[in-house]
Amino acid sequence: MPKNQINPTSLRIVQKIGWLILRPILKFFIRYRFRVNCDIEDLKRPLIIASNHLSYLDPPILGTVLPFGSPAYPIYFITKDSLITAPFWGGFLKLLGALRAWRGKGMEKSLAEPKQVLEQGCSLVIFPQGKRYPFEEFKLEQGRPGVATLALGTGKPILPVAICGIQTFSWKNFFLRKYSVRVIIGKPFLLQEKLAQNYAEGNIEIGTQIIMREIQKLME
Repeated sequence: MPKNQINPTSLRIVQKIGWLILRPILKFFIRYRFRVNCDIEDLKRPLIIASNHLSYLDPPILGTVLPFGSPAYPIYFITKDSLITAPFWGGFLKLLGALRAWRGKGMEKSLAEPKQVLEQGCSLVIFPQGKRYPFEEFKLEQGRPGVATLALGTGKPILPVAICGIQTFSWKNFFLRKYSVRVIIGKPFLLQEKLAQNYAEGNIEIGTQIIMREIQKLME
């Protein structure tokens, strides 16, 4: 397990408790709509959950979108450096399964902990765009190579997810229940199989485009 990181057994318990608390709160304050293109009850870890990134609510939404008893838990997620290094907030996020992004430190450093998590049989939430973008500005070329590198390096399946609705987050609009969110869950796939179909085995650039395209298709 990564240093100073909550272990999978403890994280599963924490996330189950968090699910029971957070899911009803989110459903009360946000108008949820779901579309599922796979047998969500049969999803098993480890999964690389790859989603577009609209707002700060994306991680809690993705952390509670699966059923309470889903075997896909526990789920770790990559978080920006400034949040996870904050004195109190960082410790709280680690308790929930946050991993540091290590932005600007190179691919090997930034993917070391996510790779370890996946190889130990846990799931991982990652945003291929690397940062927040408005829904209408989603473009294939925004994809960064980290997800494809992880998928090919570990051989783990990717679960594409699209989040539509929240562009900018404010607590005022949240408590006034002004947000409506649509979450679309695609079918899990193995990137190496998609690349083989395109005669591009091991090609990170094409693999990244495939991942982004799978997310984009869910938005249509």
